[in-house]
Amino acid sequence: MPEETGAPDDGSKIARLIDGSSFGTPDARDLRERTPGSVVDEILSRVDTFPRAVPEGGSPRPAPVSRHLSASTAPADRLRDRLARRVAGGSADLVPATAVLPQPAPVAQDPGWPGHSLLGRLRDNTRQELLSIGTVVRYAADREVIEQDAEDTHALLLLDGVVKVQTTDETGDTALLAIRVAGDLVGEMAALDQKPRSATVVTCGDVVAKLITSGELMSFLHRRNDVFVELLVVINDRLRWANQRRRDFLSHPAAQRVARVLVELVQTFGREEAAGWTLGVPLTKVELASLAGMKPRTAEKAFSDLRKAGVVVSHLRRDVLVPDLEGLRTFAGLPDQPNFAASRRSAAVVRPVAASSPAGART
Repeated sequence: MPEETGAPDDGSKIARLIDGSSFGTPDARDLRERTPGSVVDEILSRVDTFPRAVPEGGSPRPAPVSRHLSASTAPADRLRDRLARRVAGGSADLVPATAVLPQPAPVAQDPGWPGHSLLGRLRDNTRQELLSIGTVVRYAADREVIEQDAEDTHALLLLDGVVKVQTTDETGDTALLAIRVAGDLVGEMAALDQKPRSATVVTCGDVVAKLITSGELMSFLHRRNDVFVELLVVINDRLRWANQRRRDFLSHPAAQRVARVLVELVQTFGREEAAGWTLGVPLTKVELASLAGMKPRTAEKAFSDLRKAGVVVSHLRRDVLVPDLEGLRTFAGLPDQPNFAASRRSAAVVRPVAASSPAGART
């Protein structure tokens, strides 16, 4: 073996990086040894014709032939060596670093799903792939579709309708944790970690969903890492929301905490009507206040303060009207959003549902 002298050149460094990557694993090496030469030659022809950028104002330099590159004659080792030289040295087909290479056309977003939901965050082709898995299910109003402490592990992808996520303590008191609408995924925690359910999910009217088993969901997320990332973003947003409620509990009185919850719910799910904003979700005043972390008796006092301030009108059990959203924001101690009504696209979208049940639909 000839003695090596001098510092390793760039081709050698790149080759070592390649060997240290997944391309250098034992399985990859075995595959490289068995790769037909014709396959490698085809790949190399593509490598040689792919344009390589150089620094602006720089000049191309010839690809160094490194003595440190593998001397193996295995066809795919030639591919490794050629790649290293291409990265380190250059090519005859050079383009300026500032040149704009063709970019794939963006995939249109479907405006029919709420932008904050999982389906609303996905590209159309990815969304359709997610919608293709699972089984269509239909639930009537006021039905527990996921039960706290249960050991089942499926998730539900909501297609139409609204659900409440709530928890019950040892004394039997129930607190509302969140609202989920079309496009949201619920039950994903148990589907991912295989642990008992942490909350109960109850329908607010008729609901259509896709029931996705834990295995189906995990397999899909392994195939589509982009969906896994978006799911992490959704979970992160939910955690931030819960953390903000805890901060509000420490620094704001009861009525102001309810006002802050109302502002967020109206801005996320609400509908603008002639007399003001409605929630768009059938919730009692006690349920609304429980989102702010308070008991029923405190809830009545908080809503009384909101009514006296003129920022909330609540006559019926499930009818809360916000006549002046900016006034409510001011009461809550939040900054103004004067252009909110003009710029907001309704997030509480009701998806069209076919009159007949799809094949395999369950109720």
